[in-house]
Amino acid sequence: MSKKKYNKPRYTGQSSNRKFYGFRYYLHSNDKLTKREREDLLNRSKISLSEVLESLPFSNEEFIKNGLISELDSNLSDIELLDQWNFMYETYGYLMSEFKDHWEKEKLKDLKQSPFKQSQEFEELKTRVGQLESEVMKLKLQLNKKRSLDF
Repeated sequence: MSKKKYNKPRYTGQSSNRKFYGFRYYLHSNDKLTKREREDLLNRSKISLSEVLESLPFSNEEFIKNGLISELDSNLSDIELLDQWNFMYETYGYLMSEFKDHWEKEKLKDLKQSPFKQSQEFEELKTRVGQLESEVMKLKLQLNKKRSLDF
């Protein structure tokens, strides 16, 4: 019996674009969740999304402008729910108590993997701050010497 060959590699090291972030749910080959997964997603997301809306000091117009939603629409297909949920999770996951720790771990992992290049401007600022610190120390020493001579 030969192994099934896939057009695309099964695992590339990157996260799946069919995963509901924060949940352990994936769209199945028919682009749907199971009935239980869908119900659970709709119920739990309602709580998390309401936390986001309560935490942000936006007006209703700003909520609409920023694409914020108070709950996932059960009339949407699972693919549409995936897009809506993943956008909200990526953008506001730190405000969702159920997902906050997981969101922070993912973001820290991403930061550790991305190389941080210090710009020329940053280097110049570091040099200037170092010079200012040494000038302040010199002034402090002069002030202390003057005070000791006055006594």
